Amino acid sequence: MTKQSLFKASFEESLNLQDDPISGEFSNKNLASAQEKEKYRGTTKSYVWLTVLTVVFIIGPNWLITALTNYLYHHSEDSPLLPSVHNFLPNWLFIIFLLLWLLLILFGKHFSQQFILIYRGQFHMFVTFLIWLIVEMNLFLLTFLYSTIKATGAILFFVLFGLMCCIIVRSRRTSLLSLLYGKQEDEQDWLGRLFHKVAAYIFKYGFGIIVVLLIFRLIFPHVVGLMLDTLGVLLIWFVGDLLFVLLESFLIFPFMLQGYYKWKYPEEYREWEGKSVEEWYGKRYLKKHPELLQKKIGNQSYD
Repeated sequence: MTKQSLFKASFEESLNLQDDPISGEFSNKNLASAQEKEKYRGTTKSYVWLTVLTVVFIIGPNWLITALTNYLYHHSEDSPLLPSVHNFLPNWLFIIFLLLWLLLILFGKHFSQQFILIYRGQFHMFVTFLIWLIVEMNLFLLTFLYSTIKATGAILFFVLFGLMCCIIVRSRRTSLLSLLYGKQEDEQDWLGRLFHKVAAYIFKYGFGIIVVLLIFRLIFPHVVGLMLDTLGVLLIWFVGDLLFVLLESFLIFPFMLQGYYKWKYPEEYREWEGKSVEEWYGKRYLKKHPELLQKKIGNQSYD
């Protein structure tokens, strides 16, 4: 397959994103729900509610994770795990994350067209906030498991996770390229073949290993019990991270990609959706860009 880019499709090709069998229904429902809420943008009540919801459901959870990490780090004597030797989520790191998140919001103010506001809000919710949350959760777990898994275990964990991320992202990229340009790769790359081989071995021998570990736990509960508990936490941690990558790759990214193409081809999408210039760009944006008022809609002129 000739190398193509996810960001260089024509207007006609970009319309194919709406036919994605994986994210299509999610994107349509998410867009409809967001459009309904956009009606209240700009009112005092909406600003108050937005501020409250941001503090409670975005800043709040991340602050709680940081506070819990610091508290448990200084009160780890009763923990069944080895005492923590490093606090990977100090208070100053939370402040840095918060400032970065706020800077991204301020930067997003440059994209003020009415049609892009929905995607801007969804980006701050489903991308920047979730990345912030997942990073803090990883640092929280690393703080309390690092003494048990050591540096070698932590490196192996993140290397394996990175490898799985590459496989997921490459797979999704291939499917989206096929959707955009109507072509498919003839052969899997070496990473895809490696993944299938590893998965086959895991399915073939994984159950047997679990059975053996359970037997050992029954025979040596004090020796194997803690190890299995640690492995269970690591497994949940690993699966949780992978679910986040799957969510972003298969649902959120295609939705954001639609927003990118609306920003790239604003007039084509405006005409395709049958919106007026004012409906599409918004009154505030048009005041700053009066040249857009020269656009025509059908036979009606906005001169």
